[in-house]
Amino acid sequence: MARLPYVLIVAAHVSALRAVSARLSRPPRDKLAPPRRQKTALRGDYLDSLDTNGGAKDEGFFLRNRTPLLFGALVTQKVLADVVTDYTRRAGSYSGATVSMLSEVAKFPVLVAAICAFAGGAKELKPITKRAATDTPMKIAWIAGAYAAQNVLYFAALGRISAASYQVLSQSKMIFTAGLAVTMLGERLGLRQLAALAALLGGSVLVQLAEMGGGLTGGGGGSEALLGGGFAVLGALLSAVPNVWYEKLLKTPGEDEWARNIQVTVWIFSWIAASQLWTAVSAVRAGVAGAADPFGSLPNFGKALIGSMDGITPAVWLVVFLKSLNGILIPATLKYAGNIVYLYAKPTSIVCTALASAIYSG
Repeated sequence: MARLPYVLIVAAHVSALRAVSARLSRPPRDKLAPPRRQKTALRGDYLDSLDTNGGAKDEGFFLRNRTPLLFGALVTQKVLADVVTDYTRRAGSYSGATVSMLSEVAKFPVLVAAICAFAGGAKELKPITKRAATDTPMKIAWIAGAYAAQNVLYFAALGRISAASYQVLSQSKMIFTAGLAVTMLGERLGLRQLAALAALLGGSVLVQLAEMGGGLTGGGGGSEALLGGGFAVLGALLSAVPNVWYEKLLKTPGEDEWARNIQVTVWIFSWIAASQLWTAVSAVRAGVAGAADPFGSLPNFGKALIGSMDGITPAVWLVVFLKSLNGILIPATLKYAGNIVYLYAKPTSIVCTALASAIYSG
């Protein structure tokens, strides 16, 4: 398939994505806060923006330009993460589970920085951590399990399909999200949204057919592209199911989003760690040459926990860093720029990734 038809597919896919995401991001009328409460919050924000003499505070460069800065940072992080991951998967071989584990470890200091910057400062670290440990942590376990599996599938998909195709196929989660929103949240979709979902589905199928023909990656295609597309769609499903439930949980009055973020990160780390240890134990039982009992010594345990570091190049470390930035960019965008900016970053990143992939792949 030629590049021009592919670009048209991406453009149609992005238009459909915008239509569906705008509808699904809109809260039901009965979920909206009472007008009086909204006015109070706006009044408080207005008073906070004034100095003690009644004049406007000097917000500084970041706060004055927070929307374009955060939008640019979010799009850049997503595009770089996907393109660099695509490059590293094609340039060499390494364990996706190991990189997933390293990314989760890197998220802990990022979360600390995010709490200090956006949740009231360093003094909030102790109470938020305490709430994370005591406020029904088991409730998040299955959500984190789905996210952990999706993290591993991310690396399995890239290397078999292009970064641009992954971006398009991964947005099939909007189809799953729409179905779950209708069944779990009582949403109602109009004809425009249903048509947009059909366009999303059609665009995904066309991109997958192009990949199988080798038209986007310049080779390969066939069963590997089909497998990579399957991993991308399965990852989309595994992210859509917990996303709907997690959003519903966070919108519950009294929920602490930062405590929940800590719980999710800890659980994702725990699930991947359990998978790594199980793999190591299975290798020992199967008599694999060089396999060591992870519980035989502390060094063996650490090696089994992190996994093989073979193929972890500086470019792969860049992937680890970029993936860990989700812990601060997403909450910062939602807090300072709003959900609409976050939603528009998704289709923008698809277009930018398609352009970047075309440039570096020739």
